[in-house]
Amino acid sequence: MKDSETRQVVREDAVTDNTWRRLGKFTDARIGLGRAGPSQTTKDVLAFQLAHARAQDAVKTPVSWQVIETQLQDSGMPFLHLHSQAHDRACYLQRPDLGRRLSD
Repeated sequence: MKDSETRQVVREDAVTDNTWRRLGKFTDARIGLGRAGPSQTTKDVLAFQLAHARAQDAVKTPVSWQVIETQLQDSGMPFLHLHSQAHDRACYLQRPDLGRRLSD
């Protein structure tokens, strides 16, 4: 067997197929991920890291309430200014229960 043929066989066998992978089309959960030896594939690890970074950005990026208020006014929709017991974003992230309660 030539050296190039040996490398091809190793490459094809490097990622273990998982029969659970086909269930992934029914859920957003990360199930049935491929394996490369004892580890996840690089593609799956990078996809998770990207999703995690996007989730952090979504949580940490401030909302422009002025833009939303202007759009509501322009569309003629009524709105109220309400505040929760969580006085800022950091408090809400640490105490989401306060974010579910209106302030006095």
